[in-house]
Amino acid sequence: MIIEILKNNEESILYIMKVIFISICTFYTSIKISNVNIKLTTTKRVVYFLIAIIFSAFSKLINNVAKFDIVSIIYVIFGVSIFLSLTTKNKLGYSILVNIISLSVNQIIFFVATMLLYIPHTLLQITSKTLNFFTIIFIHFIILYNCLKLKRIKNGFSFLIKNKKDDYLNLIMLNISIIILFFVIVMSNYEKGVTEKFVLGLMMFSIIMFVTIQKSLQLYYKQKMLVKDLEETKSELEKKKEEVTELEKENLEFSKVSHSIAHKQRALEHKLNELSMKSEIADEIDIKDRIENLSAGLSKKQVVVLDKTEIPEIDDMLAFMQSECVKNKIDFQLQLSGNIYTMINHYVSKDELEILLADHIKNAIIAIGYGDNVNKSILVRLGKLDGNYGLYVYDSGIEFEIETLLNLGKKPSTTHKDSGGTGMGFMNTFDTLRKHKASFVIEEYGKPVKDNFTKALKFKFDKKEEFKICSYRAEEIKNVDKENTLVVEKL
Repeated sequence: MIIEILKNNEESILYIMKVIFISICTFYTSIKISNVNIKLTTTKRVVYFLIAIIFSAFSKLINNVAKFDIVSIIYVIFGVSIFLSLTTKNKLGYSILVNIISLSVNQIIFFVATMLLYIPHTLLQITSKTLNFFTIIFIHFIILYNCLKLKRIKNGFSFLIKNKKDDYLNLIMLNISIIILFFVIVMSNYEKGVTEKFVLGLMMFSIIMFVTIQKSLQLYYKQKMLVKDLEETKSELEKKKEEVTELEKENLEFSKVSHSIAHKQRALEHKLNELSMKSEIADEIDIKDRIENLSAGLSKKQVVVLDKTEIPEIDDMLAFMQSECVKNKIDFQLQLSGNIYTMINHYVSKDELEILLADHIKNAIIAIGYGDNVNKSILVRLGKLDGNYGLYVYDSGIEFEIETLLNLGKKPSTTHKDSGGTGMGFMNTFDTLRKHKASFVIEEYGKPVKDNFTKALKFKFDKKEEFKICSYRAEEIKNVDKENTLVVEKL
């Protein structure tokens, strides 16, 4: 039956050729407006052309039976969309959208080409349908080719390329394209007596579509404004975060410096008091007060004279810390080993060592103050210890809280704010350790007892950069440290 139509019916042949031509132009337009680069092999081109012929002939058969030209439109929409999706690797839904827009564009161009032919056709009285058809497709091709060469279009439709997931814009274009196709279907069936049946439907359809387009445009612009506001808000938030981070960093550095200066200031005040007591001003003190002070001093425990490092700043800090221990009735001992000058010249600076001593002796005093142990002792070992230069601080105070251990060196953390704890000591300590690639070991020996220390903090300048905890309560610490951030060993 198909062969008979091709041989005897010029109108059928021209119809099939029109469908093939429109489908090819639609495919070509889809590629151009979506700005995709594809390589069509000879096999793919042949297959596409054969499919176009088959579906065009099939749509003509349906058209002859139903007397309504819509099958060819459906074929071009879905058939070409599937082929487009396979060749461009885009999703089928996106390919259908692009294809509908392309088909609408080609239908408009075909209508324009037909109108342009109307004047010469009327004047020259051309009766050949074949000549008219080829003239129309020639004009169609010229218009399409030049349109796709326009500066704004040659690189594709920006809204299709940039807004593949923009549902509002896609909905608008889909509605406009469907309206165009609807008019094409109605106009193409005008001579077949179908138009009169669609007048009411066309009016209702047009009203619905225009309302939909209007609402879609409103939603689209609202969405664009929301996206713009969101991007601006996000940008401002990022700037604020950067400012807050910078301020926190500056505050942290200021706190570190203030913390260090406070220790040095108190040590210098202690030194100044000693000097004033030894000066001639002391002669002016009331004799009675001197006798009372002497009597009180006899009742106190004799203060041990500390060994000297021969570094004035270090000796002053140790003397000040000893005085703090005396005030708190804590036994303070110092053991020096090796040449401290070698230590401050090659392993840690004088100022850094001074602050290390101040921070961790002060922490030991606080830890002892929070306990009720009768044994109140602090031992400081300084110099060459266990083969490396370092600082060991032993005390008989309470143990660290596990939460404090987890935050050491990461953020200021203290459970003794009421006793002057700021948490900045360990922040300074870890800065110093990282700078010199030193190791830090915390040893916890057990609960407070009357004849031994409870813990020791060992700072070793060994270039190993290790941090570990050796504790009698290793399992308890591991159970709290769910993320395994600490190296914990059983002591």
